[in-house]
Amino acid sequence: MGVAYLIQLIYSQRHKIKNCCILLLIFFLGSGFLIYLLISVIFAVIQGTGRVSDTDQQNLASYTEFQSFNYKTIAGDTWYTFAHPYTFPTLGVLTQGVILDSSAVVGLRHVAWDIADRVSRQTEVRAFADGTVIAVKDNMLINTTRRWRFCDESENGICWYVVTKPADVQYGCGNEIDIQNADSLQTQYCHLAELPNFQTGDSVTVGEVIGYQGSTGWATGKHLHFALWRGGQPIDPSYAFQQTSLENWGDEN
Repeated sequence: MGVAYLIQLIYSQRHKIKNCCILLLIFFLGSGFLIYLLISVIFAVIQGTGRVSDTDQQNLASYTEFQSFNYKTIAGDTWYTFAHPYTFPTLGVLTQGVILDSSAVVGLRHVAWDIADRVSRQTEVRAFADGTVIAVKDNMLINTTRRWRFCDESENGICWYVVTKPADVQYGCGNEIDIQNADSLQTQYCHLAELPNFQTGDSVTVGEVIGYQGSTGWATGKHLHFALWRGGQPIDPSYAFQQTSLENWGDEN
């Protein structure tokens, strides 16, 4: 009688039991999804994304991707820490990294990153971190008869020659802006499309647009030459962006 009564009771309450089971299933699935999201966010904050986003960044906090890194200069053995929010300076593909011999495209060595956006558009260059503008240069020789060209005969890849008609000639970094950041770190942005609309002493914030990729000066195409400095000595940018190394990153489409 007891078993039969129990079976009859379960059968009579089958709809309530089914509803309870559905609610429990929804509860456990929802809890599992929330835990998954929480763990994903924690790992993203700890590890960083290691690449550039091509979305329209309206929220400055979402554009800032990193908080600190350790580094040393190329010529030094002392390690330093930059413990302030910083970000990728632009979108594109890393076309030339750090080269410490004459195999660099231009110069006897290249302690910087050349980042080229292969998409036909106006590509923003943003401030690496908070700082103060210390130089805005056009690197222009005014009314000169000197000219330059890329060549293989010269050790640094640039050959100068003389013509009869004087003109203004841009060389080197082309349109350039240099920023003094915290903890004695300096950042340099070269080959900008136009001379940045900043004055020495102006303050900039991390992620602020300071120019656009261009091909001014010694450049074979649109790109940003991005360099880090401390005390006049260059720093390998890979210390700040270890995830990218010499691989392509950003938008190539």
